[in-house]
Amino acid sequence: MYKKLTTIRVGNLTVNLYEDKRVYRPLAVSKLIASCISLKGGERVLDLGTGSGFLAIVASKLGAGSCVATDVSPAAVAMAKLNAELNNAHNIEVRQGNLYEPVEHELFDLIISNPPMTPSPKPLKVETYGGADGRMVLDAILKGAREHLRPGGKLLIPTVSIVGIDITASMLARLGMSYRCVGYALVPFGRLLRGLESYILKLPNASIVYDKCMRPCWTAVVFEARLLA
Repeated sequence: MYKKLTTIRVGNLTVNLYEDKRVYRPLAVSKLIASCISLKGGERVLDLGTGSGFLAIVASKLGAGSCVATDVSPAAVAMAKLNAELNNAHNIEVRQGNLYEPVEHELFDLIISNPPMTPSPKPLKVETYGGADGRMVLDAILKGAREHLRPGGKLLIPTVSIVGIDITASMLARLGMSYRCVGYALVPFGRLLRGLESYILKLPNASIVYDKCMRPCWTAVVFEARLLA
């Protein structure tokens, strides 16, 4: 059914993925998060909004004991299952549902996610739209993490400058989590964001960087956060 294959390399790992136009494909931030995943081996991992299953597959290949991957999209769930099988990642369980809903009362050693963070005055595709200020899904993940982390567990979460990196840092602190930046990238706007540039510039927490070619760019950081004792 899915004929188009793409190969992504993360360090020494190789991940093969089928592609579907209905499912978000791993781009710059997904690859940045993947490069920041660090496991000792045997951890229970939760991948929220898994899309193609990419981050769950990386965690599996890095030695996770088990992975639960959730997504609200039926197409994404089907794709993640297929890609897990393609990569022989047999310890991944894919569940359909919104964020933490499919894992109520369950605890994990690591939670990873690349939430949609595109701010827009009008709704976009679910895999892209982050609400009017871009933080709708991101904030829901942050607020729910405490209830699903085991003692000593950690959250690996990105934030892009167009939704306010400092806002995420402040929120983690208010939630009683210590944090550090483990990844950074500068990425030029794609077509969608270029069309939203004037709107983004009006958002109070947004920041846009212009490179030497005067292209609008956003910066992305990946936070690793842990619960304070």
